[in-house]
Amino acid sequence: MNVLANRIIYFTFWLLFFGFFFYKLIPKLTNYAADGLPDYMGQSLFDKHFWFALHILLGTVVYLTGLIQFTPYIRNKNIRLHRAVGKTYIVSSLLSILSLYFILPDSLCRICRISQYIVTNLWLVFIILAYYFIKQKKIVAHQRMMVRSYICAIYFVTIRVVDQYLMAPFVYLFKNESDRMLYSDISVWLFPLLVFEVYWRISLRKKGSG
Repeated sequence: MNVLANRIIYFTFWLLFFGFFFYKLIPKLTNYAADGLPDYMGQSLFDKHFWFALHILLGTVVYLTGLIQFTPYIRNKNIRLHRAVGKTYIVSSLLSILSLYFILPDSLCRICRISQYIVTNLWLVFIILAYYFIKQKKIVAHQRMMVRSYICAIYFVTIRVVDQYLMAPFVYLFKNESDRMLYSDISVWLFPLLVFEVYWRISLRKKGSG
């Protein structure tokens, strides 16, 4: 029963995540194709256009390869595929992070840039450590860093969920709009990271006691 419940939760999470991702992405791409990119991204390919397109493309690759990496059935049944997808995930993450360093200086939410730079740098650190640990054949540490990196990566989708549907608590707690925007932004990546750390430690204790 627990296995079935876990599978239902797992399937529901990914369905909602990718459903919202494409729900937000497709209309934006349609608008960009019809009207061009926003003015703050410059007027030519060599302003922000290239890096923005690269970020969208590779960000999608990161999300899809992450789905494959974190699906136990696929991961455990085909190690060769897991390794190939893992390499794609790491390279795509690094290039997506690079594109963010060109895009973030022009982020429309100036106060949010503090949070955005922190989560981007954390994503980079976790990816580097994930690669280092797998080379050292430290599988558990590698898995931990991969999950952390994915939490940072999906921030760029989950922040839109919070902005659109979950701002009420922050409106109540913070009367100043700048504080509200900053702390809501930070919470989007910090809270999941903390939840994961607690879950990971509980899992290790259970394995140790078992």
